Amino acid sequence: MEEHKQQDTAIPQGIAAFAAYFFPFLGGLVLLAIERKNLFIRFHAAQAIIFWICFIPVALISMIPIIGAIVSLVFIVVWILLMYQAWRERMFELPLIGDLARRQVFGAASKKPGPEAAGPDQDEPRGPAAGGAV
Repeated sequence: MEEHKQQDTAIPQGIAAFAAYFFPFLGGLVLLAIERKNLFIRFHAAQAIIFWICFIPVALISMIPIIGAIVSLVFIVVWILLMYQAWRERMFELPLIGDLARRQVFGAASKKPGPEAAGPDQDEPRGPAAGGAV
C-alpha cells in the first residue's frame, strides 16, 4: 500500500475512507473533491457515492413489509462491512459498485487481475509427459 501514502489531506487514509461511507453521500463527494493524490481514498469515496445512490431503490423496497426489512438489514450490514474494511485500510470492492468505482478512479482500462491473468489453464496437461504430441 506504499503507492497510496501521498495525499492532499492530513487525515489518515483509513479514517478518510471510513468517513466517505459514514457520512451518507456527502462524505464521498467531499473526499472525492478534495483528495487528488491518494487513490485508496478516492476509490472508497467513489464507491461510497455509488453505494449511497443504490440506497434510493432500497428505501423504496423497504416499504414492502417483510422483504423490505430483509433488504434494509442486508444494506446496513454491507454498510458496516464497508466502513470496517475502509478503517482497516483494505481495498474492499463490492461486485458491481466496486467495478464502477475502480474505473472512475483508476481509468477505464483498469482491470482487476483474475485467474486468466495467471497464465495458461493449469487443468489441461501439455507436453510429451501428458501424452500430447510435441
